[in-house]
Amino acid sequence: MASKKLDEEGVAILRQILERQVYRQLMAANIRGHGLKFIPDPGRKLLLVRDLHDGLATLEDARDLYRKLGGDDLETAVRPRMEKIPYPQSRLELAICLVVCDLAEHVAMESYVDCTSEAFAQIAKETLEHGRVATEAAVNLFELFCADASQLPHAQAMFSRWFSIAVRSLGRPGSPGDQRAVALGLRSRSCGESIRLYIERLQPFIDACHLKLPDAAQTGLEIPKPKKS
Repeated sequence: MASKKLDEEGVAILRQILERQVYRQLMAANIRGHGLKFIPDPGRKLLLVRDLHDGLATLEDARDLYRKLGGDDLETAVRPRMEKIPYPQSRLELAICLVVCDLAEHVAMESYVDCTSEAFAQIAKETLEHGRVATEAAVNLFELFCADASQLPHAQAMFSRWFSIAVRSLGRPGSPGDQRAVALGLRSRSCGESIRLYIERLQPFIDACHLKLPDAAQTGLEIPKPKKS
């Protein structure tokens, strides 16, 4: 989609989109940095560091675009939300955190590759090109943990905690800003559609680990039901 000049409303909504994107990426970066202490093997630490580097690679471009849109300091804008994010307390919790949060980031950025802001569309494309080798290993680790039925209550608690955080990072379905972002061509999917797609893509992992989706009382959001095939 060709880039076009945004009006005042479009600029304000794109700033909010940038804040949410940087919130997700800084959250993931902080968690990866914190999680290094749980990884004993230097080679696996290096994989996590590479993923950390890739996740931070596009942040400078996002900061530059935010300033061009009239914003001030992007990190300051997202700090209140960042301070509410917990840190994993074990290697297993790091694993489930990476699994659910990386998928949320991927689903979110897919909806911006045709953004009417060419600069942000490029940021989305670059983000989607990043590899996530450590996350692939995390999937296997968590599935192995869940193979022991006695571990399932603990696994479910960790999954529910991070699933709720990941879903909330995708935005609030049905809000005026959500609807206008789609109408203005800033995003190709509504927040509700992204959440539905996220759950559909996560479902094979949920099934493999014998987990259950948290309900609305746990997430604070009404979770859209997957579309029937």
